[in-house]
Formats: sequence, structure tokens, C-alpha cells
Amino acid sequence: MKLSDLPYDIIEIIKQFIPVRYLVFVNKTFYNLYHHTIRNNILLFDNYVRDMIRIDNNIVFDKILGENIDLWLKNKEYRYKNMIFKNYIYFILHYCIENNSERCREIIHIYLQKRDLCRNLHKKNVVKYIKWNN
Repeated sequence: MKLSDLPYDIIEIIKQFIPVRYLVFVNKTFYNLYHHTIRNNILLFDNYVRDMIRIDNNIVFDKILGENIDLWLKNKEYRYKNMIFKNYIYFILHYCIENNSERCREIIHIYLQKRDLCRNLHKKNVVKYIKWNN
């Protein structure tokens, strides 16, 4: 028997017993309602963001970017592997290219266009390579 075969009243009763941290991943409607609870349950938020980029999950990434773009633009010098990026936005843009996440990359460009930061983006993306001496 499938869950969709059950009457609506029974489904509503069952939902009352499921914790919100599990309901958030059921569908888009629940994600939009309860996405704020994810940050409290995830220890490494940066890894979560990178996972969403890796699997090219544009719905979740759009919500995350909308909430954090101001903070990510203000943060200076994000270090990843042997590179230093000007800020976190340039890092995730690079990470999208590295992982072939075209939908997430398009979302970043839309947000940067809204803020008029998309002009000459290739010139602004400054990456410094670090070579560590042993």
C-alpha cells in the first residue's frame, strides 16, 4: 500500500508524529515551510552547501543563497585547498564550475545581476594560489 492511497485525514495524523527535521526533505512544500530548521541540525553548514552544489540541487541552493548572500559577499578571503578566493560567492561559483553544476551557477548569476555585480565577473574573480613550504 502506498502513502498516497491512504485517506487525507490519516496522513495528517501520521505527519503529527514525524519530526520536522525529517519532514523538511519530503517535498518542496515542506522544505519551504521548515528549511530554517536545517541549519540547527547540520553541524557543518559549508559541507551542506557544497553537497547541494555537487548534486546540482537548485531549489535548495536558491533558498540557501537567498538567505546568505549578504553575509557571503561581506566575508573576505575564503580559503579552499591551495587557493584563496576574494569572498565565499566567488568560491561557490568556482565550485559550481568545478562540479558542472549549471543550475546552481545560473542561480548565482541571477542573484549577482539583481545586485548589479555580474558585470565583468571574469575580471573580479581573483584566485590566489598558495604554495606551502614543508
